[in-house]
Amino acid sequence: MSVTKLKPAKTPPMRLPATQFWGLCVVIFMVMQIPFVRVPVMFLSTWAHELGHGLGALMTGGEFYKLTIYPNFSGLAQTASWSAFSRAATIIVGLMGPTILGVIMIFLTRALSAYRFTLLLLAALLALSLFRAADGFTFITLSVSAGLFALAGWRLPHRVLLYVTTIIAIALCLNALTSFGYFFIGGGEVGGRLYRSDTGVLADLWFGPHWLWGLWLAFFSILILFAGVILSDRWARKRSA
Repeated sequence: MSVTKLKPAKTPPMRLPATQFWGLCVVIFMVMQIPFVRVPVMFLSTWAHELGHGLGALMTGGEFYKLTIYPNFSGLAQTASWSAFSRAATIIVGLMGPTILGVIMIFLTRALSAYRFTLLLLAALLALSLFRAADGFTFITLSVSAGLFALAGWRLPHRVLLYVTTIIAIALCLNALTSFGYFFIGGGEVGGRLYRSDTGVLADLWFGPHWLWGLWLAFFSILILFAGVILSDRWARKRSA
């Protein structure tokens, strides 16, 4: 008589059910109306925005010199571009930066259940940004954030990581959705100096009023966010089938 050992059933990667995920979106949106709660998300969004400008410049043959985050969580990326296309790409990637970061985090968590990797990746990106930190405040905030995310990704148990990474991803996406007002201003004060807004520069480079560029970029941001969530869920269902 032969005995066949049965392999244990493969446990599908742990992730939040859709009802919990969307319920968490509602809760996080309400909690984010409390100003001090929103501060860490504002920092991450500003960082993603300015890092996006820098990466946009590098990807199109330009230069990325310095990244500054001010105490009021406005920011500035010092870049150089050698063509109108490079300048436009630098601006667009920066404006879409928080959206892109949020969608990447949603995909890594919802689709791949890579919670620990997601936090460690975020910590690594923050740490790499230190090479472009323009002042002490920027250096300290980036250092502390990178250290906290690295520690959380290394030490937190899996179930806690599931919620921590999902909350960060959702908060980034919601902050991107509720910060579109910036897309529709012509200029503003950053670090005590007046600057033309990103969409204003796009209008100067190409055509049309700044609000038209704001409208297009807001539309594509919303499209990317919802497509990212839907595709992540579909990918996850295929993996667990």
